[in-house]
Amino acid sequence: MKLRPIGVLAIAALSLAACTTSPPPLAPPLGLMPDLRGTWKGTWGGTPVTLVILDQQDSEPAGGVSLGPWQVFGQNLPGVSGIFSVWFRNEMVSVNVRGRLGNSNGRLTLVLEPATVNGGWISVVRRDENRLVGTGSAQMSWEPQGPVELTRQPQGPAATPPAWTISGRSSPLPVGLKPRAVPDADLIARRDR
Repeated sequence: MKLRPIGVLAIAALSLAACTTSPPPLAPPLGLMPDLRGTWKGTWGGTPVTLVILDQQDSEPAGGVSLGPWQVFGQNLPGVSGIFSVWFRNEMVSVNVRGRLGNSNGRLTLVLEPATVNGGWISVVRRDENRLVGTGSAQMSWEPQGPVELTRQPQGPAATPPAWTISGRSSPLPVGLKPRAVPDADLIARRDR
């Protein structure tokens, strides 16, 4: 029996479709949305990743059919946009990423796409205010696969340790020490010049 080119293409398409996974379907979320903006660092399948969420929208079209700026079919879900950086093939690669927030299995879920330059996705849920955990899938074998853990990084003044100054020189304060006046600091500084 000879296989026709159409049959070969159909078998190849089915094989590829069987190998790909898709993110979980999302329903409109209930309640107030958490503010997820900021920098999140962690791992994806053991590979270092950084997610910087720059913007968070209350509602944007997710799936369905749009006619110009109007959505005809589908649903609106809260969304995020930002930059996702992942380390693979000995370099850090960054992509613009868009995400949508929705309800999946009774939990507020964030789905990010594309997760790499070749596509893929990441789906995470909030464990607490500063921790997201979930799973991800990429298209290429050399890209990360599997569990995802992200931790929000502190921002602003709280992220920078206080500095202490001796005669105009600033140094980070060693852990466990508190700033205090140094007697004769000016004499010591003049002597060290």
